[in-house]
Amino acid sequence: MTDLRTGAAGAVAMKYCSNPDQEVVGFIGCGAIAKNMARAAAEVRPYKGVAFAFEGAEEFAKEMTEELGVPFEVVSSAKELCGKSDIIYTQTPGGATVLEKDWLNPKGVTIIASGSDQPTKNEIPADVLAASKYISDLTKQTSKVGELRSALLAGVMTEDDVHAELGEVVNGDKSGREGNEIIVVDLTGTGAQDAAIGQVAWDKLSQL
Repeated sequence: MTDLRTGAAGAVAMKYCSNPDQEVVGFIGCGAIAKNMARAAAEVRPYKGVAFAFEGAEEFAKEMTEELGVPFEVVSSAKELCGKSDIIYTQTPGGATVLEKDWLNPKGVTIIASGSDQPTKNEIPADVLAASKYISDLTKQTSKVGELRSALLAGVMTEDDVHAELGEVVNGDKSGREGNEIIVVDLTGTGAQDAAIGQVAWDKLSQL
């Protein structure tokens, strides 16, 4: 259920932090979480997919195309993926950063990062975070185990640089996308999300 919850959070981020004309969605890392991100994204709006991973990208693209009817292109590098993508989902083991600032679409990009959930993990370079409109799922958590942690340690951001938590964007208190900007949405997972999906599962089981 945790993977499903992560996918749902990714879809919320896509809905509220990107524009309808951002139609090319890249996936760096093509495992179980990427599949749930792809499925959930398809519930937001139709898109064209681009996939890159050191292993499993071809299988991921084939499965998602067959299941969702979404056309997918497999590329040979993260750099190539970034150049093609309006929205980028990153879901890797987080042992090393997966993209660079000068690879990103100059027309604006939304990066939805879910690979960092421990202090040893980091997918997004500090200079990308510093240049972005940074949105956390829970700032007190991302500052300890999310992407924000690395930017704080590098001295290029403070918690005052956090634009919003995702819930603030959803309820309209803070803005989502405004123009050709870099947005990073840092998803570490929250207890409230776990409780919500648990309740949904329990309600479904109770009806059997």
